[in-house]
Amino acid sequence: MTIITKLWADESGDSGFKFTSGSSRYLVIAIVYTYSEVATRTITAAISDLKRSLGLTGDYEFKFSRCSNKFKESFLLLVTSLDWQYKVIIIDKKNLHAPALVNHPQQLYCEAVRRLLYDNNPPLKKAVLTMDEAIAKIHHREFNSVLRQYVSRNLVKKVRQVRSSSDEMIQLADMVSGSIFRQYEKGSSIYSNMLTAKEKARIDF
Repeated sequence: MTIITKLWADESGDSGFKFTSGSSRYLVIAIVYTYSEVATRTITAAISDLKRSLGLTGDYEFKFSRCSNKFKESFLLLVTSLDWQYKVIIIDKKNLHAPALVNHPQQLYCEAVRRLLYDNNPPLKKAVLTMDEAIAKIHHREFNSVLRQYVSRNLVKKVRQVRSSSDEMIQLADMVSGSIFRQYEKGSSIYSNMLTAKEKARIDF
């Protein structure tokens, strides 16, 4: 059985509850992973090659909310042919009533990630979880502190925050979460349907 040692996470939607002032109904968090370093390097190289083929600069960031439909389709068609999987949690904030989570968005984010990791499927061993540095406006030390209450260091030993513009695997997580957010928030499955074969687990929160 393959042990996972690296994971990448990103979100779509927001963790706010001011629905009349623009907060999204749903918050979607995706975690992507590969089963080998070779697979990770292959994905990174393929995304870099895609940028060149589309006439984009090397520092272009694939971000679902900003990409044209053409770029979304090209990206998803490419990555679905590669070796990786994802887990995703969908939080319907309008049906969430726990005060500890409603009043503390950062706690909500930590709880959602905990649920994604909790089943240890695929099995983790001293894994490094990499997140976008802007994610949920939460510092990795604070996130680590909360995560440690629920998840053993034998499973996740470290949380890193990086700029998504410099990490193609974070961009992959963004495109996954964005596709599934579009399905729930906008009622359009055109992009999430392209990812079905890569889905390991989908959790409704």
